[in-house]
Amino acid sequence: MAFILKVGIASCLLWLVGCSDSPQHADPDFKPKNSTPRFVEHNSPVVFIDQAHHNFLTLNGRYKPFARVLESDGYTVQPNRHTLSLASLSNIDVLVIANALDRKRSDFRPPYSQAFTNGEIADIKTWVSKGGALFLVADHAPFPKVIENLAEAFGFEFSNGHVGDAVFNRQQGTLAAHPITEAPLKVTANIYGVAIHDAMHAKATESYIDQIRSFGGSAFKPPSEALSLLSMKAGSVSIVPSVPFEVNANTKRIIIDGWSQGAVMELGRGRVAVFAEGMMFSSQIDRKTGKKLGLTSQGAEQNERFLLNVMAWLVKEL
Repeated sequence: MAFILKVGIASCLLWLVGCSDSPQHADPDFKPKNSTPRFVEHNSPVVFIDQAHHNFLTLNGRYKPFARVLESDGYTVQPNRHTLSLASLSNIDVLVIANALDRKRSDFRPPYSQAFTNGEIADIKTWVSKGGALFLVADHAPFPKVIENLAEAFGFEFSNGHVGDAVFNRQQGTLAAHPITEAPLKVTANIYGVAIHDAMHAKATESYIDQIRSFGGSAFKPPSEALSLLSMKAGSVSIVPSVPFEVNANTKRIIIDGWSQGAVMELGRGRVAVFAEGMMFSSQIDRKTGKKLGLTSQGAEQNERFLLNVMAWLVKEL
């Protein structure tokens, strides 16, 4: 998430500055917990993090901790600086699109246009269906609005609003059972039938997910062929202002019980993971206060492993 939303009974207190001078930056001291790479140089999947669409979260910006987590598991992470096409996607395994915008902005005020052309969307969808993997993040308003045509092409319907922090766990039934959350080990036996070494068994144990924390963002309705991994609990609300963060007692509110903040689906030979909150996969620091949010926050202890499991599923290692 780019910002924090606190909702009161009669009014909202919003912590926000413009896009261009946000006090939130990548945590320079962040170090991944993962120390057992799944991949090595000869089989390293290539991941593009998009930054050709005025993205708020980029490889060398607020998603640098995200990239460090992936690199800790042996992925090759590179920035995408070009229009997306079948040609530009031909030699990569995973495309990450995180908080794209329709133009270079100094604020989030409307009007909005679409960040991706119809041609780009057609090529992304074709690429996925032929075996590619898409990791899409659209956080709080206006991020869902400017990627609306891309999300809808895959069947996802976002609320262009704001939701509060959320915790997803098995006890509440808001964290789904799936290989991503249960992470079965892919055991490779040697000629004597002996399983791979203990470090990989330990990795499998660590991969079991009990709880994930998110930090606001938005929510969406996934298509019927997708599985919601992170489902909003009963009583959840999306606040949908005409102008992001300009909220009062009369601002539109939508009940989003059972909507999702994270879902996955297969499309043809490829796979798609969609999330409605970005900071759960990064670590950011407010330079004005020194406060850190994201992967190192209390309650988010398993977020890093969850991210690695999502990536492993996308490249068909789960």
